[in-house]
Amino acid sequence: MKRTILLVVCSIIATTLFAQNPLEGYKTSEQKVNYKFVKMNPEGQKVLENDLLIGKFTIKFGDSLVSDGTKMQSQPIVRTDSSSRVFQGDLIDGVLMMRKGEVCTFAFERDSIFKLFDGNLPPYFVSGMYAYWTMEIDDIKTDQEQKEEEAKYRMEQEAQMAEHKILSDSLAQLEPQIIAKAIKDYGFDSKAINGVYFKKTLTNKTNLKPKEGDKAKVHYIGKFTDGKLFDTSVEEAAKAANVFQQGRPYEPLEFNIGKRMMIPGFEEAVKMMNKGEKAIVLIPSSLAYGPDGRGEILPSSPLIFELELVEIEKAEAPKGNIQPIKMNTSPIKK
Repeated sequence: MKRTILLVVCSIIATTLFAQNPLEGYKTSEQKVNYKFVKMNPEGQKVLENDLLIGKFTIKFGDSLVSDGTKMQSQPIVRTDSSSRVFQGDLIDGVLMMRKGEVCTFAFERDSIFKLFDGNLPPYFVSGMYAYWTMEIDDIKTDQEQKEEEAKYRMEQEAQMAEHKILSDSLAQLEPQIIAKAIKDYGFDSKAINGVYFKKTLTNKTNLKPKEGDKAKVHYIGKFTDGKLFDTSVEEAAKAANVFQQGRPYEPLEFNIGKRMMIPGFEEAVKMMNKGEKAIVLIPSSLAYGPDGRGEILPSSPLIFELELVEIEKAEAPKGNIQPIKMNTSPIKK
């Protein structure tokens, strides 16, 4: 009877230990990689050193899912260069066993990947537990293919930069003519003030101008010299130009004078306005977006802004009662 009970207890212990074996079904390679193939493709391209692997991966800490590869788009996941190695038998050693089209799970003891995560592991993931990486390789880019793609990308970038410079230089030559025409079309004085051509369209004799540090609240309509609108804070203007954006708040633009928050020409124009005034300003590209342009604004493009200075919030005075330094003006006794 006792012998039977002992056999039963031993059987239960053995079964429990087997069920709790974190490496059940895994094999160990000569490089000490714990692995288990889910899908094999013997005819697939072999993974080599310095390859870039394209695919998906799933990570589990014990039974807890950390990253779900089933919800992931195929993407670059790892490059098999020696500098990426963390320890013998790590993920790099693992994927070097794989081929294109294969799926394999690798098991890593918790302490071996501690440095990989800079020690930022969840508290439930304790020593003795295993992390499981399931790697699915959809494509492989060899080291040579990567170098060729990089070279092609550099050539395309250089070609684009050359085209951009040609365009910029051509527009820079045309800018004086464009400015001269805009001065005539919009009725500006031919003499620039602080680098911009400025004209008030609604005056206000409050003489309250924004100064350094003040917050200005400005409605604006930004246009090219041909009248095409590119941006505005005025809802009616946006709708009239068929550029209205649903959900965008159309309200005065706020910025602090002297903080370089705006293009220089915009700020110069606002500084010449009294609260409540409206104005129109022609800004040369040197005080706008220069030879590079921005978005739909081409290089060396002068711009037109219709402005309304809605509000000025004066900068707070320095706190505390600061006394002037008293100078001793009495003659020095010899």
